Amino acid sequence: MPLSFSRTSFKEFLFFLLFCLSLLGFNVGLEFKAYLNFKEQGHYFLPQALVEQSYEKTRPSGKSYRVLRLKADDFYFYTTSYKDLNLSRGDLLSLKIITNDIGFRDYLAKIFYAPGYDLTPLGKREDGLIARYFLSQHSESKAREFYAALFFAQPISKELRQDINHYGIAHLIAISGYHIGLLFALIFFSLAPFYSFFQKKFFPHRNARLDLSLLIFALLLAYAYLIGFVPSFIRSLIMAFFGFYLLMKNVKILSFFSLFLCVCLCIGLFPRLLFSVGFFFSVLGVFYIFLYLHHFARFFHPIIKLILLNVWTFLAMVLPVLYFFPLLSFQQLFGIPLSFAFVLFYPVVLFLHLIHAGSLLDPLLLEFFAFKFASIDFNLPAWALWGYLLLSLLSVRFRALALFCPTLNLIPFFFI
Repeated sequence: MPLSFSRTSFKEFLFFLLFCLSLLGFNVGLEFKAYLNFKEQGHYFLPQALVEQSYEKTRPSGKSYRVLRLKADDFYFYTTSYKDLNLSRGDLLSLKIITNDIGFRDYLAKIFYAPGYDLTPLGKREDGLIARYFLSQHSESKAREFYAALFFAQPISKELRQDINHYGIAHLIAISGYHIGLLFALIFFSLAPFYSFFQKKFFPHRNARLDLSLLIFALLLAYAYLIGFVPSFIRSLIMAFFGFYLLMKNVKILSFFSLFLCVCLCIGLFPRLLFSVGFFFSVLGVFYIFLYLHHFARFFHPIIKLILLNVWTFLAMVLPVLYFFPLLSFQQLFGIPLSFAFVLFYPVVLFLHLIHAGSLLDPLLLEFFAFKFASIDFNLPAWALWGYLLLSLLSVRFRALALFCPTLNLIPFFFI
């Protein structure tokens, strides 16, 4: 039966919280031990780091230097170089970094700045066999870069990130929970007819939904391995596992309480999520979906409800996204219909790549990214973000406030 907050369930809730806190303490302890070893060396040698971003900056004195965002095995970091090593995104290099000024909070967040020296280029990173099959179909670098991010969670350049932010579709490109839902539905409906055929003949006693779900989760784990256990995908997969477990236990998963439990579990497993903007956006997006369903789900036809849910979630996220990424353009309003179009676009381009016709839509894709509206930088103060989040929490109790909050997100567009 559905979860009721009885004395028994309250004890279970406290036990779960204690478990999550113990898990958090254990993982933070492991991280602190690794941090002490990391700091002990003072000058830490990295035999191999991947260049995710490389761009030039100029000091007021006129002297130029290069900023590098690098990915090591366990963390990301920024460093600078005054030497022109001709490094670009996707290159590998070895270097030494100075760890003296890296605090434990920065190490726990897994992203920090560290001065580097003895930078030695090691050549380009070799893609795996499947990635090479997909990406070799594109002659245009921007199209190749786009699909590398879409299918294999590879980093993108500053230019492509600007293109994506102009449309407000970063959540569609970064592999996360949205893609898990699409992949799950796509695989489920593709395999269901075949499974049903064999089930009726050989094992009619089996639960088709359960069996297919377990198989799909296994495939998603294999996909996570293929793309290198990308944090955004892993945290979304854990949330999906947890939601599936609650569903099997007949616990209502579309609830704020279930979301809270899931967040506690994720933070206990991965303490760095406390400092992750991506995780914050994921949780906030799910929260606004639940808020809409909580207040307005019963009022509309399912198709109208789906459209309004998409519009609602987009509007509700404008202010939080602006606080971290201040680019603002009327073009971002295209993100609403593009979210619907992506449901069709994703399986189509996946199929085209499987049959080695992935470049078919490249001309349209390049024209799509070249199209630009005027944009501004809109810097949202911290008090405005915190005030908006407080109003959002109060909206759980007050339906009128839930209607009011999304309208606040329209205010920045009047400044364009």
